[in-house]
Parts: sequence; C-alpha cells; structure tokens
Amino acid sequence: MSQNIDSEVNALREGWTYLEPLNVPTASVKKRSAVFLREIAKDGEPCSAYVKIYANKQHPFQRLFRTGRSRTEVRNLLFFRSLGIATPKVLAWGERRNAIGRLVEEFIITQAEADTLQLDDFVKQHYPDSTEPEQEATRIQIARQLGEWTRRMHAHYFIHEDLKWRNILARQGKGEAELFWIDCPKGTFHRPGINFERKKLKDCATLDKLARLLCTKDERSIFLQAYLGESAQPEEVQKLCRKIEAYRKARFDRKDDQQRKHEKNDH
Repeated sequence: MSQNIDSEVNALREGWTYLEPLNVPTASVKKRSAVFLREIAKDGEPCSAYVKIYANKQHPFQRLFRTGRSRTEVRNLLFFRSLGIATPKVLAWGERRNAIGRLVEEFIITQAEADTLQLDDFVKQHYPDSTEPEQEATRIQIARQLGEWTRRMHAHYFIHEDLKWRNILARQGKGEAELFWIDCPKGTFHRPGINFERKKLKDCATLDKLARLLCTKDERSIFLQAYLGESAQPEEVQKLCRKIEAYRKARFDRKDDQQRKHEKNDH
C-alpha cells in the first residue's frame, strides 16, 4: 500500500463520539455487523450515507491487538479508487478498544450512491434479456468492465476474498451501467506464488457463482478475455474457463444449489 493511501486512511479517522449526532444504535449490534442509513452533513452539505458498525462481542479475546476491519476496508476502498475502480466515497471511520487493547466496536461511513441496486437485482430488473440488442450491449459492457477491474486488482497482487455480485452496486448511467465495488474488509495483498494463483482463481470463481445462472457463455467468455487482456488467445481463455468451472463446482455449486432449493421450498 502506498504512503499516500495510508495518509488518506489516517486523515479520515474520527473518534467514537463522531457517531453521537447520528443516533446509531451501536449497542444493538451483537453479531458481526449491521448497516444503518443516515443523513449527515459533509463539507456543509447534507448527504445520505451508510454507517456500518462492526461488533466484536462474541469472544473475550476477539480482535485483540489486531488491525480493525473498518481500517482495512477503508484502505481497500481507497486502493480500488486509485486503480480507477469506482467505489462509494469514504466519509469517516473509527474504532473503540478496551483497556487491554481489544477492539470492541468499529464503524465506517460511506456516501450512499443514489439509485443503485445490487448487481444481480440490477441485471434481473433492467437487463434480463440477453437476446435483445440494447440489453445485450450493456450486459457485455458489465462483463468486460468487471474483467478489467479484476485484472487491475490482481495485477497489484491484491485478493478481494469476497467478490460477490451482492458486493457490487450498479445503476443506469449515460449510455451504460455504472458499477461500484463495496464491502471489502477481508481483502489484502499477497506475495506472488502458488497460493496467490489459487486465490486469484477463487475471486474469479466467486463472481462466476451467479454468472453461471444469469449470464450467457459468451458473456462469461468476454469477462475472461478482459481479465486476461485483449491479446489473450482463445485457448488461454478456454483453459482459464475450465479452471474456474472446476474450482466453482468443487467449492460452491452443490452448497449453493441446496440453499436455493431450500429457499424455494420455504416459499
């Protein structure tokens, strides 16, 4: 991580009292995290913002002397922006530790991006038909942009660890869809090697969990072509496709299919 990003992270840090005017019920957050929508004043102007509270209350030694998830998430969002990957603007973050240094609570505040949906809901609502030319063009744009962004991230030896469609927001832009990456408290940098290559594959396979259900084979190939670079040959694209599918089938598909079947029966 560059010193510039480190300085930006530190500049955005606020004390725990920063939350007081926002009336966020932090005591009610007992498990991992919760998100609250609030109106706040930033640079003298009101704006809508999401306040995410991380709670570390389940174990007496949880998060002892460890870097907080809020700080890591701010770093990661600023890192993405430095690569040209759009994210919501970070407004503030902070944390509260007890007397022995255990991290008890954290927060991160990001500006709300208006009129956005999770990527899966966005595609289902606005671009469900891959055979309709205008819809097809936007679907291809989304696939290509995600491939390019994932390539940029991995080129800097960074792994997202949770690159799911629900962690990507989308909205209608001028002639194309606008995408935003959100929610990345686990992502971190890695050394090159076998473990890094495996984690790259996992990031791509995580995206493919829903892509196999919502995208055509051609759209998935466009993602891979953008990920590998336009100079990649068809056999390289096919080779990576087989690796991703093998990883996804071994790690994700059976569990996801069982969960969808269970949810369907519940309804």
